[in-house]
Amino acid sequence: MIRRGPAPASGRHRDGLVPTLVPRRSWDRRARADAERLDREWKDWAVFYGTHSRLFYAIAGWPVLGPEILRASTADDLEVQMYEVVMALAIRREVPVS
Repeated sequence: MIRRGPAPASGRHRDGLVPTLVPRRSWDRRARADAERLDREWKDWAVFYGTHSRLFYAIAGWPVLGPEILRASTADDLEVQMYEVVMALAIRREVPVS
């Protein structure tokens, strides 16, 4: 159905009204806080949370042959993966630069 004529006079965007400020919503506050904590604690990694994917990501901050990018659905799982990578490097005596 196609509406013809003027738009109905309802809603926030009516002519003559002052625009309404809508409070900004902070998506996934807890997950983003967990990512910030990991980023502070693991100095050799860049850690962030993707609000669209709802995944945690960690990128190695030292020279590697290929991009070392980890992803996990929880902060704890990501931290385990980061630990495993660092331990594997230590075993091979390729400790990341601090």
